[in-house]
Amino acid sequence: MFRRGRVGASGTPRRIVATAIVGCVMVATASAQSGDITVTGPAGALLREGTPRFTIAATGFTQADLPLQLRLQVALSPDFAAPLWADTTVVGSSATIVVPRLLPPLVNVWWRVIARTAQGQPVISNADGPRRSPPWLTLISPNNLNGSTVDSPRPEFLWTSAALLSPVAPWRYTIVISRSSDGLAALTTTLSETVYRPFVDLEYNTSYRWAVSAVAGTGDTVRVMSASSFVITSPNAPIATVMFQSFPTPFPTERLNATCIWFDLRKQSDVRLEVLDLRGNRVARILPGRGLGGTLPPGRYGRATIGSDTGCDERLSWDGTDDRGRVVRPGVYLIRFTGDGYTNIKKVLFRGR
Repeated sequence: MFRRGRVGASGTPRRIVATAIVGCVMVATASAQSGDITVTGPAGALLREGTPRFTIAATGFTQADLPLQLRLQVALSPDFAAPLWADTTVVGSSATIVVPRLLPPLVNVWWRVIARTAQGQPVISNADGPRRSPPWLTLISPNNLNGSTVDSPRPEFLWTSAALLSPVAPWRYTIVISRSSDGLAALTTTLSETVYRPFVDLEYNTSYRWAVSAVAGTGDTVRVMSASSFVITSPNAPIATVMFQSFPTPFPTERLNATCIWFDLRKQSDVRLEVLDLRGNRVARILPGRGLGGTLPPGRYGRATIGSDTGCDERLSWDGTDDRGRVVRPGVYLIRFTGDGYTNIKKVLFRGR
């Protein structure tokens, strides 16, 4: 049976000193009048290393105690019940041991060292723990739970993984970017880094999902899919077709004689923009016309040109006149937008002139 120390020359039994903080790492120390065992493990309540490193140092032992057997135990329970996750024995007064097995993700771990003298007497260090093992693989961005939007057709993909310390070989990753609609892979790349930027443009206004598969130097594998989809937005390619409320209303005002009409067009389509009275009769046609054809490419329309302070593209405004150029009666009018399978109507109040 193990005991917590051995009796020294003076007859005084060895004692176990509680875990202490040295620098920025935790150490477990077994001390005695004539010998100490110090174990330095990874720092932090949540470990970064999937294959952690431990440094063991034995000092103060007599020549008769040597050679020492230093046995590192890493367990998933505080009683160190079998099976142990790691159980490695080396001979010497010091050792550096990297656990060759990848710790299970997000579990509590404990560790200790049992030193055995040449006479077979064991000295057991205090157990250090619990510490939480790291997740094997975590996707960072774009990875919003409610969906993400990015403004580049070549967005940066970022993820992290549990550190694998030498001599364990590093991770190898495969990233797959797929269309959400049919699951078809748009890009697939294998790499060793945890950041990736596509070498070709992805499509605007298309929903994508992405996943990373990783193979560790231990042979363990993991695959993680993005929490939701992402869409690439662009000033010239809006994410949706939408008509905004015309402004100002009522009009005219001291500064503006017309009401401005803004809309976004997700994809190329035929667009009609008309002013109606409350009975549904057409008063004025804005599109097609005024130098703009009926078929428009994707984009944002109605905004002012550079240098204008009106906030309005005059071609997409209504000044209160009908198709013949006559000023209509004051009252409420309807501006109807049709395009990309979408129809919307906004009310506007004309004050008259």
